[in-house]
Amino acid sequence: MYILEKSILIKCAVKDAFDFHSDTNNLSKISPGNINVSIIKLELPLKKGSSIELKIKQSGLITSVWKLRIKNFDPFRIITDELISGPFKSWEHDHIFTEKEGKTLMTDKVRYELPLGVFGKMAHSVFVKRMIESQFESRQLKTRDLLEKK
Repeated sequence: MYILEKSILIKCAVKDAFDFHSDTNNLSKISPGNINVSIIKLELPLKKGSSIELKIKQSGLITSVWKLRIKNFDPFRIITDELISGPFKSWEHDHIFTEKEGKTLMTDKVRYELPLGVFGKMAHSVFVKRMIESQFESRQLKTRDLLEKK
């Protein structure tokens, strides 16, 4: 299992950052330019047990469907989405929101496994790790830019 943990400090209230991430419609606003996200199914308001189905197209080439379930939903603290089916063997993503000096420390913590055994491990070391790190860095910067403009 691989773990990615990345944080960013945003000049906004925790409530604003949490509310922004509670609306899956905002995912397309923060996705990197080479990733197109379409919502197939979304249960709102988001809560523990909600289902989400996304169609994700990367670099205009690779399309996958992600079926997710909200595993944890604690208002203004954490949202955890868990992959039910999709391109990864497993994927669990915590969106963690903490107040820090009147700002929001937003942390993404992702635990994931790739399919295909040794081939998945090779792919991770060659490009998947960098791709995921880059995507989350981009998402966090776009989130900060959008929330600090308010």
